[in-house]
Amino acid sequence: MKNAVGYIRVSTDMQADKGTSLDNQIARIQEYANSKGFSLENIFEDAGYSGKNTKRPGFQSMFNRLRSGGVDAVIVWHTTRFARNLKDNIVHMAELEQRKIKFYSIEEPMMSGSSGKAMRNLMAVFAEYQSDVTGEHTRSVKSNLKKTYKVYCPYPPLGFKNEDGKLVRDPKAYQIVDQIKVYHNQGLSLRTIAQMINMMGHTGSKNGKFHASTIQKILNNNIYNEHRN
Repeated sequence: MKNAVGYIRVSTDMQADKGTSLDNQIARIQEYANSKGFSLENIFEDAGYSGKNTKRPGFQSMFNRLRSGGVDAVIVWHTTRFARNLKDNIVHMAELEQRKIKFYSIEEPMMSGSSGKAMRNLMAVFAEYQSDVTGEHTRSVKSNLKKTYKVYCPYPPLGFKNEDGKLVRDPKAYQIVDQIKVYHNQGLSLRTIAQMINMMGHTGSKNGKFHASTIQKILNNNIYNEHRN
């Protein structure tokens, strides 16, 4: 049986989020390891640490263990738990490849294994961008959430929701819009962007799949310029 280790992390502002809590990540990693036939040796943990750098005790301990040999795979709940900095992501993924250690992301199966290298790098770009935006604009976002678009819409645009008859920004859903903009700025085609968003399990404002035309409408919609952070 092949050996695997897990890695989990939460930043301080995420600890109340049940979907990304340490306990939830542990349970998902244990379930995944069992389903894939891995012997889960250990789960390394960093609580209250940002993913913007790798100076995390749990992360460092994990790589010290990997360097001693005998580990075949690293399992994470999501690639953002591993690293939110592109340079760090590339450096440490390269070390895993050099040591012939497979990387598995439970929430992003298309990024697992050697075939997911390009996708992991692309997502690392977005994770770094998202982390920077969050850090720079936390107070601004809270302020802007109080601003409303004074027209009621039965089907709010992606990233918005109806609240007391007004259109207000939904921070979690708006992350998809930010992600689309990052891909577009990198020169990806509308069709490719739609395929990648669908592969990540995201759905549109009416819970439908994304198409090239959907992406085009989002990029052309002035509401996203009016509600910028």
